[in-house]
Amino acid sequence: MFYPESFNVTTPSDHEIQVTRDFDAPRQLVFDAFTKPDLVRRWLLGPPGWTMPVCEIDLKVGGTYRYVWRKSGVKDMGIGGMFREVVSPARLAATEKFDESWYPGEALDTTVFIEKGDITKVTITILYESKEARDTARRSGMEHGMAAGYNRLEELLSAHTTTSPLIDPPQITETTAQLAAVIHLTIPCNEMRSAMGPGICEVMAAVKAQGIGPTGPWFSHHLKMTPENFDFEICVPVSAPVVPVGRVKPGTFPAVKVARTIYCGAYERLGEAWGEFKAWIAANGHSAGADLYESYPVGPESSSNPADWRTELTQPLVV
Repeated sequence: MFYPESFNVTTPSDHEIQVTRDFDAPRQLVFDAFTKPDLVRRWLLGPPGWTMPVCEIDLKVGGTYRYVWRKSGVKDMGIGGMFREVVSPARLAATEKFDESWYPGEALDTTVFIEKGDITKVTITILYESKEARDTARRSGMEHGMAAGYNRLEELLSAHTTTSPLIDPPQITETTAQLAAVIHLTIPCNEMRSAMGPGICEVMAAVKAQGIGPTGPWFSHHLKMTPENFDFEICVPVSAPVVPVGRVKPGTFPAVKVARTIYCGAYERLGEAWGEFKAWIAANGHSAGADLYESYPVGPESSSNPADWRTELTQPLVV
């Protein structure tokens, strides 16, 4: 159920604004939605048209956070502060100050999460330095943006409680440059399984014979995919350039900005996992590059149970 009618804004004192809202979700999930960047940037957006290209949260007492909102034709709006209290999943307290403050001074936000059966009540109390600051904020119409964000949060929570995600929460990171031994293949899609095993064995044999690795899990680098063919490289990380032998050639992968996640399960659902991953990338304001990577830290060679298999998905980003 959705509870938009539970949204309420009051002024319990001359220096405070208090906002409450009920959510049909477990308290831990609601707390996570307020504190994990990959979730926060999907709902804390106010009216339609805004995105959050910057969402940084160091969730600890003394840690800081920073949000930047963006809308076409409008100047970016940024806010930041420091956590003074972190009690998961019950309570948060943090300062807030806008880059271009539209009310005097700094504010302190205290957020309390109370679980009552299937419902989690969120109460945010904003303490301003003066009545003037409180009144300025109250006159701004802030409740309209908050209400829109909370409705979006309700939809996000509903999706998480009814559908288990296939992937771990993605992260944005920077890779380091990597040398590799590679075999480049362009093959029909239905030949992937029969080609992969011999290719891995061939690369591994060359790397071990030359004493240069492997220095980590093997991975595949997909250059292009069509409904008919895969154009990709089978890659093994090495400590020095491989001397070409047979189909094995040297490869170099530069440092790039990427999105990365982990999919757990059988390879039959990798396509769905990539779809979920790509949707997350787009929803969070990033542009995916043309190529992609998969590595296989746990696979059939390690466990006969597909539930144990772990595939790392890496998507280079356009910057």
